[in-house]
Amino acid sequence: MKVLLLAHVFPPYNASGSVRAAKLAEYLTAKGHDVRVLTGEPHPLPRTLATTLPRDRVITTTWARVEAPLDALRARIGQRLRPGGLEAPAPTAQQGASRPSLAVRAVVAYRSVISVPDAQAGWIAKAVAAGRRLFETWRPDLIYSTALPFSSHVAAARLARIAGCPWVGEFRDLYSGNPYSDLWALRARLDTAIERRVMKSAAAVVSVSPPLTDYVRRLHGKPAATIMNGYDAADFARAPDMATALDPAKVTILYTGIIYPGRRDPAVLLEALARLGPERHRFEVRFYGQSLEAVPAAARRHGVADVVRIFDSVPYLESLGLQKAADILLLLLWDSPLEKGVLTGKLFEYACAGKPVLSLGCTDGAAADLIREHALGLATNDPDAVARFLMDVAAKKAAPSAVTQAAPVPEDLSRRAQFDALERFLAEHGLLVPANAVP
Repeated sequence: MKVLLLAHVFPPYNASGSVRAAKLAEYLTAKGHDVRVLTGEPHPLPRTLATTLPRDRVITTTWARVEAPLDALRARIGQRLRPGGLEAPAPTAQQGASRPSLAVRAVVAYRSVISVPDAQAGWIAKAVAAGRRLFETWRPDLIYSTALPFSSHVAAARLARIAGCPWVGEFRDLYSGNPYSDLWALRARLDTAIERRVMKSAAAVVSVSPPLTDYVRRLHGKPAATIMNGYDAADFARAPDMATALDPAKVTILYTGIIYPGRRDPAVLLEALARLGPERHRFEVRFYGQSLEAVPAAARRHGVADVVRIFDSVPYLESLGLQKAADILLLLLWDSPLEKGVLTGKLFEYACAGKPVLSLGCTDGAAADLIREHALGLATNDPDAVARFLMDVAAKKAAPSAVTQAAPVPEDLSRRAQFDALERFLAEHGLLVPANAVP
């Protein structure tokens, strides 16, 4: 069948949503489907992600940045756009400020009024125009869009109407009801109304964790499936050996990604290291990624700056190599009930790396449940428990005969198994006729 995939971010741009979109496109192609991808550029992301999908299958359009007038103000308050299309959280009273600054309020006001449905609204018309041109020579049997940004779904709904085919909307993160939104309360009601109107024409919805799927199923009354992120063992097999980049005398704690101070931050780990006293020198914490400016200051406040190192983002396969070489893999979540549905793709990569996972933040959500169910590591917010966990890993590393890695990861957590489930779901609802794999 012919499948058009709408993904606002796609390789070579490196982001978690881009990885999932690329893997889905590759999977469907390998299963014999004729896949085209419609995506946008440019993005403020490293161009370090490869895909095996032929470039002539990818239609790329530019997009108008409706929030370009905010660049100067964002630079002033240090606010950045998350790869998934959400803003990095603005400072709040709970994080120490009695009232947001005028610059922060100006950014929120502009976005609340202008960025409808989101910051990527300027891509919708470009994507629809590109889709119309594509349909002159190639017409899809199914359109599948992945969000955030929700603008992808808006474009998909319009293109499905033009093509006369069904479409399916995937929510990697929620649009309405998103816990990270810092917009005016009025926008929450508007976003819900927009989402209901757009998704009314969708044939089905997909999300990445049971809580998120329950939300979109209740909101839209559509057939819904949970298709989690997953690991790709072949990627880990291709990953370079990064062991020489690490100090073998240290227990390496590794984090790859973005830091959101006050919501997703390493404070509990830093406090645990401080409580270890001189023993902390047995460890080295390495952060690789973007928006890490707050980490050095936090490390100094806890008196552990001497064991914390900061690095720029690295290519995707290199990051997997680092995960294989590290001793502990750090996962940061927001310590809030609003985070319960978050089941980031990073956790599946960490699981495949076979090293203990230390998860801080939400301890009663989907991610913590997965960690406990599969004995992948520890999910806690107790610095003393973290300190004991660190020392236990250090002791095992010092004893070569000891088992130092987490339990084997079940096959059902692989991307292939998850996408197999997606193909079955789509087939059950008459949206996709399964095709044999290409030899």
